[in-house]
Amino acid sequence: MNQQAQPDDRIRAWVRSGPEAASAGLVERTLGPVPRMRQRRSWRIVMDRWTRPLAGVAAGAAALGVVVIGLAVMVGMPGRGSVGDPGSTPVAGLRPTFELVLDGTTYRSDPDASVATCLGDDDDGSWSVLYAGGEPFLSLDLVVGAGGGGPGREDAVGAEIQTTGQYVRFDPAVLRGGDPPGRSGATVVVSDDGPSTTFVVTATTPQRITGEDGPSVEVALTLTCAPSSTEVMP
Repeated sequence: MNQQAQPDDRIRAWVRSGPEAASAGLVERTLGPVPRMRQRRSWRIVMDRWTRPLAGVAAGAAALGVVVIGLAVMVGMPGRGSVGDPGSTPVAGLRPTFELVLDGTTYRSDPDASVATCLGDDDDGSWSVLYAGGEPFLSLDLVVGAGGGGPGREDAVGAEIQTTGQYVRFDPAVLRGGDPPGRSGATVVVSDDGPSTTFVVTATTPQRITGEDGPSVEVALTLTCAPSSTEVMP
């Protein structure tokens, strides 16, 4: 009797075929659930591994094992799982567009980027944005905490940004593990316009491309979350 192939069987067949790189479709399906994770700092590392050629069959098997386990865990996680109450109701169907000036170089969002999500929480007002795409490639992981931009909450913003030759992160509000006092400074201004929400973020934070804090980098980000069917540019 023929039985339907189980996930493990499909994984073994894929590894035995000798893959050199994961397909774009596999990357998109793998990263789709990532915004639901409570701690998302490692999503950038997952993206990097899946978009580079795999070193060999053993590396492919190990990476697939991590992805499968991670997806199994995420399926059982309630709510949007970023900042705020994990049981709160998200506002879905929003897509980010942005202009980012990073150390004097300007980057703009690619409308065809496969990873581009905004999750806003109606209960506490917090936001989570994930983006990866464009040419040159850029990844952005932005969190705005509950009440971000309001009185006394101007610093309720954290971000992780990577592009070719640049990697910076900042979190003065301790949204995701936090900076030591004085490591970086950041502010956010939040404005609503009907179905769209715009964030203006300015920050000064150390360059970390080497893994250690280096010279300070200036960050200026204007990002709008809007329904995907609406063309809204910053």
